[in-house]
Amino acid sequence: MNTKVKFDLSKLKGKLRTMRIWLEEKHIPPGILFIIMGIASSVWFLIRVIPKPSRATYPCIQVAAPIMSGFIIYLLSLGGITFLLRKTWRNLIRAKYLAAAGLLISSVIILIINLATDSSVTYAAYTGGPFGPEDGANMPMGKPLGLNPGRVIWAWNPDATNENCKNVIENNDWYFNTVNADQKVINNMVSESILKITGKSNLKQAWDGLFRYQNQKKNKKNEGYTAGEKIFIKINQGTASWALSQEDKDKGYFVPTYPIKPGARSRSNGALETSPYVVLEILRELINEAGVKPSDISVGDPMAHIFGHNFTAWHNEFPDVKYIDKFADKFDRTLIKVTEDTLLFYSDKKIKDKLYDVIENADYMINVASLKPHGSAGVSLTAKNHFGSQARRGASHLHYSSIAPTWETSPREVGNPSNGGYKKYRVMVDLLGSRYLGQNTMLYIVDGLFGGGADETKGPVKYFMAPFNNDWSNSIFSSQDEVALESVCFDFLRSEWDGKNIHNKANNVCEWAPNMPGVDDYLHQSADSKNWPVGIVYDPDNSGKPLGSLGVHEHWNNPADKQYSGNLGVKNGISLVSIPENLVKSKEQLKKKKTRADS
Repeated sequence: MNTKVKFDLSKLKGKLRTMRIWLEEKHIPPGILFIIMGIASSVWFLIRVIPKPSRATYPCIQVAAPIMSGFIIYLLSLGGITFLLRKTWRNLIRAKYLAAAGLLISSVIILIINLATDSSVTYAAYTGGPFGPEDGANMPMGKPLGLNPGRVIWAWNPDATNENCKNVIENNDWYFNTVNADQKVINNMVSESILKITGKSNLKQAWDGLFRYQNQKKNKKNEGYTAGEKIFIKINQGTASWALSQEDKDKGYFVPTYPIKPGARSRSNGALETSPYVVLEILRELINEAGVKPSDISVGDPMAHIFGHNFTAWHNEFPDVKYIDKFADKFDRTLIKVTEDTLLFYSDKKIKDKLYDVIENADYMINVASLKPHGSAGVSLTAKNHFGSQARRGASHLHYSSIAPTWETSPREVGNPSNGGYKKYRVMVDLLGSRYLGQNTMLYIVDGLFGGGADETKGPVKYFMAPFNNDWSNSIFSSQDEVALESVCFDFLRSEWDGKNIHNKANNVCEWAPNMPGVDDYLHQSADSKNWPVGIVYDPDNSGKPLGSLGVHEHWNNPADKQYSGNLGVKNGISLVSIPENLVKSKEQLKKKKTRADS
């Protein structure tokens, strides 16, 4: 029976996806598209469930049911309005004005309810709601990149963090307070990840391999690191641009300590961003293993300050590293400047941006992002991290291409995105493809030691999915293939934030932002130009040469096994390598599991 269920689900999704894309390309109005999808779902439901009611529990039926129910409700409401309007007319003819007025008011109420019930919510249940993204499992697209193409490393160790951390103001119990993490454990997680990415036996060889691969990709030269070359570590520190008071800045940009309600999380306190731990180990390895001079390394988030708790941890050990700031050079921060020339050209031709000199002059970049949902984009990982790399005061001008552009002004609109779906222009493709940003990055890391809350302004929460099991996520994800890395982290986030897990009252705005329809649209487009919108040619450098594949994208088979094509022995897909190895089931384990199920 299991084989049959998988076949039905794949068949239904494939037919619905093909139909939807064809209708969109033919510019069929959304209303007609909704009616066609509703009829198709209703027919499928009836021919499957009526002969055998137990099929109602099949995944394929669970996909079709929300679309069918929304369509039926739509028809019933229209039928009800028609009936009431006829009765109203008859009462008017008979001079029964009070009855006619009552019927007319009822008709208006039903009409308002019908108009307010956006069919995109029902549609989202298929394309990107709790039932998963539209391309299904193990359907790789694009070209795997890296020394071991398409390899993503997931390091997990429950001893990395303090399970009793509350991330509250009492006793300064923030997740970034160093008493809430074991730096030695984290060091091992980072170093083992670097070895696994490259397949080398020691860190010196591993870092040399990373440099050589990047130089081969960028300059077609098999060269390692050369003394004097500059490295920029891009961190995620955006809230420091607005969460700090003037008093905080005068004290060295430390986390706000102004009075708030005890025990509460607020937008200004404890939001999940870069913590000291992972970056500290990267600095140690670059300087002690790769032989990079500290003064040739810069660290920061160009749009914002560096919080004092991070600066103190890094500066105490490496005072000669340049810790950047665009506002001032106080407190041993290095002042950066806006580039003279425009360096980032968005491919819809609407806007363009300057960057900062620290980015323009970098020979290599390392992108360290955080594992968290995002109210507007669905997820905030390494691509979204570059919203802080452009040189404007803020990044609101980039949100128009996100799934839910009005999130900041209307947070409740999440789950009903106005720009959802696929083959839409997405700024993040240009960020991944820019020669100064994604294409100049030698290593991508997503810090998941503490998994983010319901949106980018929330503090971390304990995750429910295995192996986290109501503990901090205690994970570090890394890769040379940015698209593959973001695909894996997206699968984790959409599984954790599925609309069913309820984390805590601080995350009551939305519990399924990563499952909005089309969150992975930018990954589809980054992987393969066949997924680009009509009329869009991605060329963020204004070079006249369209982008090629920026990496490989696919989804795992399920949250329990976490298998990608590479794990199943299929070439040209993602390979998820875990530390320890037993986190991702082997091909042999899956065979045994299938044998037991068949028997």
